Amino acid sequence: MSLPPRVVLPLLACALCVSSCFWLDDDFPRATGECRGTHQGRRVRWPLDEYSSLVHRSVQGELPATFIDLDYTPEDEPVLEGFGVDIHLVEGARVEQDRTVNLLSRQGQLVPSERSLVTAWVGNIGGDTGYLSVPGVPVEGSVTMDELSPWVAQGRFVYRYSDGGELTCTFDVLESPEE
Repeated sequence: MSLPPRVVLPLLACALCVSSCFWLDDDFPRATGECRGTHQGRRVRWPLDEYSSLVHRSVQGELPATFIDLDYTPEDEPVLEGFGVDIHLVEGARVEQDRTVNLLSRQGQLVPSERSLVTAWVGNIGGDTGYLSVPGVPVEGSVTMDELSPWVAQGRFVYRYSDGGELTCTFDVLESPEE
């Protein structure tokens, strides 16, 4: 049984659209990066969750208008369900060459030493904000942006802990498509 052309052409167009969406999704670059270093006396290498993203919001709300959402997977760490950070940025932030902001430990959190690029730093573990009681809040840190535009954020951050541990976490993330 053959279908008339007026039925076949729309069906063919729909099939091509659906398959191209899956093809584009598979080829769409995901976030890449990792955390490496020493955490609680152990060498670690935690991959960045591929759905981490750069977010631009047109409507102001509880979250800042522009931020980078980074989530790493702490493999082989039974007490650590997740590890990450939200980096809150000034509106319209751009970086074309390396720019570093130091992070200072104050009242149980890290804060940027100056707010001309990074306005706030929110550490998270699993589904909660904050830091593990051991090793605690890093004694110091820094974030370096290699590139920051409306479409991409690339750089690294470093945590230094009081027990001598140090993590260097890299990221290369794209603007979130659903925002």
